[in-house]
Amino acid sequence: MRASYAVSFAGLPLANATLSVTLRGNAYSAQVDYRVSGAMRLLSDSAGVASSTGTHDAGRFVPTEFNLDHRSGSRRQRVKLGMSEGVVKTMAVEPPLVPDSSQIPIEPKHLMAIVDPLSAFLLGAATIEGGARGAVCDRTLSIFDGLRRYDVKFEPQGTGTTVQNGLAGSTTICRAIVKPVAGRIGEGSRARGASPNADVDRITITFGRAAKMDLYIPISIQAQTRLGAASVLLRSFSADSERSAASR
Repeated sequence: MRASYAVSFAGLPLANATLSVTLRGNAYSAQVDYRVSGAMRLLSDSAGVASSTGTHDAGRFVPTEFNLDHRSGSRRQRVKLGMSEGVVKTMAVEPPLVPDSSQIPIEPKHLMAIVDPLSAFLLGAATIEGGARGAVCDRTLSIFDGLRRYDVKFEPQGTGTTVQNGLAGSTTICRAIVKPVAGRIGEGSRARGASPNADVDRITITFGRAAKMDLYIPISIQAQTRLGAASVLLRSFSADSERSAASR
């Protein structure tokens, strides 16, 4: 499966991103490539790739490895996580996090019962009991990306439809509430005790179902911030039917 997204802020193009997901037997691999676009390239050449691999069983994605390679000018951030059943076993962060008294330190308790930020937004349709689409929003994710630990709670907001080829016509709309927990979760004195969505008034995520892969993916992310509206919109979607059929 391959999905392309356009990222914008205050109505201006900000970046392009491509999500690729492959299922083979009970194994999965997912990757996101992103790069700033439009006039923003005059100010920044930021780009990167994030990848996640692991197993999937009855629609549940369990990551075993997560990698991030982000570049912005001469600065580069690399993260490599090794996981087993939601527990971080190995971690390499380059350059390493610099301890800051305003931040809540990452402790061993923050490295358990987690998923990485890429596999977190993949949801197998088989995990939705009775086919109730509202259940897509009935969950809370504990996410760790090597730099920060945070929770994302989804709440049902309604349903809709999509005309994207390759996606089932109906969609599920969720509100996302982000709660910082530890690590690089903010700046200065705001970091400790930061409230959920401290700088974001509302985050809405619309999920569509990739019918051939029985997989829910984001087709729209809308966030209203203090500085303006940010959005991530699905531009194109395709799925390899042969591989999709073989994966099942």
